Amino acid sequence: MLAAFRSNPRDKAIAALAIPALGTLAIDPLVSIVDTAWVGRLGAGPLASIAIASAVFAAVFSIFNFVHAAVTPLVAGEVGRRNIPAAGAVATGSILVAFLIGVVIAAAVSFALDPLVAFFGAERSVAEGATAYLQIRFMALPAVLVVMVGHGVYRGHSDTRTPLVVAVGMNAVNLVLDPILIFGVGLGVSGAAWATLVAQTIAAVWFLVLIFGVHRHRLGTDRRPYRVGSLPIGRIVGAGWPMMIRSFALLLAISATTVAASRIGTQQVAAHQIAMQVWLFLSFVLDSFAIAATALIGTDLGAGNRSSARDVANRLLALGFMSGVALSVLLAVTSPLVMMVFSSDPGVRSDLASIYPFVILLQPLTALVYVWDGVGLGASAFKLLAGSMVVAGVVAIATLMMFGDTLIGVWIGVLALTVSRLVALAWWHRYGTLSIARDPSPSSQAT
Repeated sequence: MLAAFRSNPRDKAIAALAIPALGTLAIDPLVSIVDTAWVGRLGAGPLASIAIASAVFAAVFSIFNFVHAAVTPLVAGEVGRRNIPAAGAVATGSILVAFLIGVVIAAAVSFALDPLVAFFGAERSVAEGATAYLQIRFMALPAVLVVMVGHGVYRGHSDTRTPLVVAVGMNAVNLVLDPILIFGVGLGVSGAAWATLVAQTIAAVWFLVLIFGVHRHRLGTDRRPYRVGSLPIGRIVGAGWPMMIRSFALLLAISATTVAASRIGTQQVAAHQIAMQVWLFLSFVLDSFAIAATALIGTDLGAGNRSSARDVANRLLALGFMSGVALSVLLAVTSPLVMMVFSSDPGVRSDLASIYPFVILLQPLTALVYVWDGVGLGASAFKLLAGSMVVAGVVAIATLMMFGDTLIGVWIGVLALTVSRLVALAWWHRYGTLSIARDPSPSSQAT
């Protein structure tokens, strides 16, 4: 394993995928980060509304975004087998499924917003702000799901540059519209939701034009017309449903931390929101290695090259860990700046300071978890990922039940979630699909 910390012949391929993906993943969460920063200027109450609204939207979005998790390894596998038309069929079917899910879920959730928000037990004014934000934000759900599938399609073809361009454009629109609608037009929290809706709709249309127009020959989507019966819908859903369970378990655990923080008080949930957004932002940055893992390992296994897949997995884990350590140092150095940017409330800053060490220390562990997730996705270990996440979610919620009456206790729950995932994924790496015991060839033994 120590060899993984030395330079590798595939470092250039990893960099070609991970560096643009790093840009995309750093930019994608900026929709929520920018909303949080602007709304934070309105006070602790509106910021708490955004915290609850973000938790609700993220829960629904992640549960029903299972197609995004499945499309990259499915497309990469077909690319590894050099079956580009089949990869195009997977892409087309995934976009169709994602759009239909988005329409149905957005319509259904619109009738259940009040009880969803009430579940968090927040004050009336906070709950009203969260509901107003969500009523607008959910209108963009079909577009959001199409955007995420678009990312997955290009990643499956080992192209992370095109999604980066779309992500930059989407966030530029949101960045310009946020202050105009929140303060200029005076829409407050609702203005942030409208800005996000417009930006994500533009991104969805952009991806559709690229996939079925500009890049249709390269992506294998030039076959027309497609019959629904000819699309691998069953394969997509079959690979995706464990990812839905996995996402549900993860978001249930994350949402449980927001519920616990909101029941402590408005000031505490505002501080928790800032810490959570910073942690998730940097987690997505680390996920650039996971994207490279999914694409490279999916392609290698599609081509039947197990030893190469194992080698690149080990290298990516080493790179991820070193990056996590570097991010911990960066967070420690810039902590005063973070406090100043995200809130002007002294009470919120004080509570944030009490939990910020968790955000710092979690980075290396989070890096390993994210890379191993990508490795598992590339190996199509969908059921393993789902099962391990369910166990980790149970551990996290049990921890919150014991310690979640304080803000520090809430972040002990976040730590328990991360460590539980880490242990399960490390076990799979040693004994699962990529283990040497499953590939007793001379080349694998040398690896």
